[in-house]
Amino acid sequence: METKRMTAAAEGADGTGAPRAAAPPPARRDRLAALDGLRFLAALSVVFFHFVGQTPWAMKEVWGRPYQSLFPGTHDFFAFGRLGVELFFLISGFVICMSAWGRSPRDFFISRVTRLYPMYWIAIAVAVCVVYTLDTPFGHPNPRVLFANATMLQVPLGVKSLDPVYWTLWPELCFYLTFAVVVWKGLTYQRVVVFCGVWTVAAVLTPAAHMPLLTMVVNPASAPYFIAGMAFYLMYRFRPTPLLWGIVGMSWLLALHFLLAPHGRNNWATWAPWRGWLVLEVTLFFLLIAAIALGWTRRIRWRGLTVAGTLTFPLYLLHDIVGVSVVHRYGTRTDPWLLVGITVAGLIVLSYLVQRFLERPLAKAMGRSLRSAAFDLRTPRPGHPERARRP
Repeated sequence: METKRMTAAAEGADGTGAPRAAAPPPARRDRLAALDGLRFLAALSVVFFHFVGQTPWAMKEVWGRPYQSLFPGTHDFFAFGRLGVELFFLISGFVICMSAWGRSPRDFFISRVTRLYPMYWIAIAVAVCVVYTLDTPFGHPNPRVLFANATMLQVPLGVKSLDPVYWTLWPELCFYLTFAVVVWKGLTYQRVVVFCGVWTVAAVLTPAAHMPLLTMVVNPASAPYFIAGMAFYLMYRFRPTPLLWGIVGMSWLLALHFLLAPHGRNNWATWAPWRGWLVLEVTLFFLLIAAIALGWTRRIRWRGLTVAGTLTFPLYLLHDIVGVSVVHRYGTRTDPWLLVGITVAGLIVLSYLVQRFLERPLAKAMGRSLRSAAFDLRTPRPGHPERARRP
């Protein structure tokens, strides 16, 4: 009899088998090392893509010579590094759902603001110093571009990103803003599942609606990765169910659809690899996160991976303008692989220093300031009551 009551509690009061959010199993902590390791590998894949695997015209502009004379046997391999962004989105869906669980909307807002903006503003400052003082392929942007980029809203403002890698921040922001509605209502298994379903339907219908504003918010090409990441986290926190596997399977199919579409995520005019490799790479991403969700990586606890994970955001934001500018300056007079190795190592060291001595203190200060704020719409009391009484 006791066994039956325990089984019913685990399956839910309605008997449908959906895990209940009221008493979830304790969340494991050892999965962070594996996630951080994957995040760092995703960042490195994007870094090497920009240095070694870019399109032929971009390689010639950066290096000053054609890629055939630089990386004849490896260029095509590192070109697949551009899909590291898709792995970022997949991990983000998992991590954001995990970090928001049990938090108030206020705490969720503060955590996201302090996570994104301090490092982003540091990257903007570094980019401004580089593009206005050195000879780089990025030119000298109009000051209006700088002001728009500082808001992180350059995409809806219709302004070019100061650094091309900044484009990924808009899908992240849209995810945070829409997911904040669920956080406001209170995260539960059922609400996250409904959110995944609604976003999936929106991602499918929005392109056919021909509504640019709605498409900009829904981000159909990016949505499947965030959605699958959330479903994987629900598997991790509760247990795998046919419903969650269905969400993951649908997201996998939609991710491949948008990736392989003639006018989808990839520009086939500049990069047209065998489609099978793209399918295999995206499928590998899903399998790696599935391994974490199923607890197969629980023994991976090396602290170095967690440290590497903290370097991911600085490395991603700094590598393009800083690294490409270095390569552009010395690419014609240095062995290419030696230059790439030194540049990547230097960027990792720079990312550590920036994260340790700039980003972390700034994020803590911003967090303290935001937590002390009122966060309400009531009219503030006058600072000098005697002045308020004057006609």
